[in-house]
Amino acid sequence: MAERFLVGAGVGSGVAHGKAFVLRRPEASLAQISKPGNRVGMIAIQNAMLAVAENLENVNTVGEAKEVMQSLAMILRDPVLFQEVKAHLSEGAEAADAIRRAFARFARQLEALGGYFAERASDLGYLANRVVAELAGDLPEVEFPAEPFILVSDSISPMDAAKLDPNRVLAVITSDGTPTSHSAIIVRAAKLPMVVGLIGSGLIRTGSDLLVDANSGQVFLDPSAERIAHYASAAFTATELINVIDDTREAPVTLLANLGSSFEAAGAIAAGAKGVGLFRTELLYLGLQIPPSLDEQVTEYSNLLRAFAGKRVLVRVLDLDFDKPLPFLREAGAGKYANRGLQVLLANKEVLNTQLEALAIAQKTSPTTDLWVMAPMVLSVEEAKEFAGLARKAGLRKVGVMIEVPEVTEPQVIEDILKQVDFISIGTNDLTHYALGKSRHVAGDGAVSGTITLAETRKPEVFDLIARVIAAAKKAGKPVGICGEAASDPESAKLFIELGVDSLSASSALLPQLKAALLV
Repeated sequence: MAERFLVGAGVGSGVAHGKAFVLRRPEASLAQISKPGNRVGMIAIQNAMLAVAENLENVNTVGEAKEVMQSLAMILRDPVLFQEVKAHLSEGAEAADAIRRAFARFARQLEALGGYFAERASDLGYLANRVVAELAGDLPEVEFPAEPFILVSDSISPMDAAKLDPNRVLAVITSDGTPTSHSAIIVRAAKLPMVVGLIGSGLIRTGSDLLVDANSGQVFLDPSAERIAHYASAAFTATELINVIDDTREAPVTLLANLGSSFEAAGAIAAGAKGVGLFRTELLYLGLQIPPSLDEQVTEYSNLLRAFAGKRVLVRVLDLDFDKPLPFLREAGAGKYANRGLQVLLANKEVLNTQLEALAIAQKTSPTTDLWVMAPMVLSVEEAKEFAGLARKAGLRKVGVMIEVPEVTEPQVIEDILKQVDFISIGTNDLTHYALGKSRHVAGDGAVSGTITLAETRKPEVFDLIARVIAAAKKAGKPVGICGEAASDPESAKLFIELGVDSLSASSALLPQLKAALLV
């Protein structure tokens, strides 16, 4: 089966390769005991809430995990929450409905408080299900595989996360959740690689071969032999690997990290990244019916910039692809580039301008961070000019574009684009696809198959385009970097350096081994 590429938000650091075990938990039901004439009473519900609280308090954990368990138990012991359940029961609701409605209202109250409390609201649904299951006596134990596995689920509860055996679980993947959820905190404390909010997780089946890169939020489904070998030396955590190379010598070019969430910053810094060469902002938008608010975006960008004070951070504005449809965006373009790249944002300027405004505000909160902002897949000089004008009007100082299609590598076109922007970044993944005439097979839930090999970027019909772009940038005196997969390949990286690139950006899991190879 062809390799497929999935992306989410990474938690912690590390790489794992193994077989998937997909956990689908049915929702607990009180159907058998909530029939008319056999109603569950308030005392039984209160006892169930206290029983679940005691179970949480008795989970054998320490440190952050213990604190999480205690905080969840406190919620269950809150008399205000129980009074809410009683109110719904008195209105005639059945037990399960009363519990879920009460917990949902409590969750909304936490969300309204914002910040830390809003993050905790997601735990209420889990707690409601635990209480219902306790009442129903329906708490079946999951039989996990005997061999080490990668756990894949819609979500994972804090209690289940605390019970994971690091000797059997290689990594954790969820389609829901955030990097700051209680479950994520517990998994990170256990030093297990984790990716949350994974787009396309529905493609994964029990037994699927997976390669999980928590440093960059990337998951490869049915990874190629080349991909597995490429990641093999990253089996250590970033911190462990960085200690075995000569950290007193600088690489011959600036090495930056590709990130999908501000939460991945710590791992990148531990791996020796000198900044960020590609921050994928689309994870803020995916799965939403309306765009994230200005405040939500400012918070995420500010967290990112603070983490890299004194360093370069290159942010790519929303990169819409036909594999990542968003209901609030109008379609744009035709042909093979339809609904791709910058043209879509220019057809939805209210979304683009909000993002640029948020980045400009965040820039002011971290004045020592060198923020660069770029547009994805520019298709013409006119697009580059329009984007640069909007970005500078918003107050952004360094503005660039991504070179990802062969048409814009033509000598006169790339020269004119360079006159409009402050820098360019070459996205080798798409450029290689299009230069070689390869189709991008995309599933409805976001997975890209037909992934190119690292060696294909070195084919003359691709490499000559890259060389032409780098030469044009050097002639114009503008910085040029590589942020595609090929940047992490030592053989390709050395050729890019010979051509004169200013930076290479890759998953932080691969940066230490890349630096080691470049120092040889």
